[in-house]
Amino acid sequence: MIWVITAVGCVVAGIVQAVTGFGSVVFMMLFFPFFFDMIDAPALALVINQLYCMALLWQYRHHVRWRIVLPPTILYTLGNFVVAQFVGGFDLRGLTIAFAVFLMVLSVYFLAVARRIKVKPHPAIGVGVGILSGITGGLFAIGGPPVALYMVSATDDYKSYQGCMQFLFTITGIGNLLGRFFGGVLHAEILPYAAVGTVCILLGALVGNRIVRRLNAEVFRLVVYVFVGLSGLILLLQQL
Repeated sequence: MIWVITAVGCVVAGIVQAVTGFGSVVFMMLFFPFFFDMIDAPALALVINQLYCMALLWQYRHHVRWRIVLPPTILYTLGNFVVAQFVGGFDLRGLTIAFAVFLMVLSVYFLAVARRIKVKPHPAIGVGVGILSGITGGLFAIGGPPVALYMVSATDDYKSYQGCMQFLFTITGIGNLLGRFFGGVLHAEILPYAAVGTVCILLGALVGNRIVRRLNAEVFRLVVYVFVGLSGLILLLQQL
């Protein structure tokens, strides 16, 4: 059963990330904790997602907008590292509920004014978004939604958006996995599941790419905004 759920779940996760640019880890963490402990479950999701992000980055490598992506990537990495040093002393349940509500409110706001939103790719905004995403990534292992809202407004098209998002996730994911490896919490036992999950998530990407071709720019933005809200709702339900 675990192999079937891993395979099917990773296909769906691949579709989600191919369409929205983020969210595969959020989706995988809906079912991995039922079969793995909370050391191996996020590690498995991160390994699968890392290989997937690298594949997507290679696909969209010519569309990476360096001026847009470098500030949030650098600050995301730093913020994630700093928060990880202190996370043990925080009331994570209360913070998680607050963050989940924040994501849902943010999603509703962006949906309400989506047609009027256009963020200029200014380095200062990228720095702020990077810090926020690094903090939320360090606290909740969910850093994608804040930076996705910035990227979808700051980039000109889907390919640029995906190139920037997957560059950020590739760099920050490598740092995360190295930290787990040197910390002794990246276990070899998860590798067979990671291999199956990687194949399945790539199959999901093929389906997701077909879906994206049918979406115009406006509909694509609405999909991203809706999934930010769903990420918050999923996070909230996990704490109740």
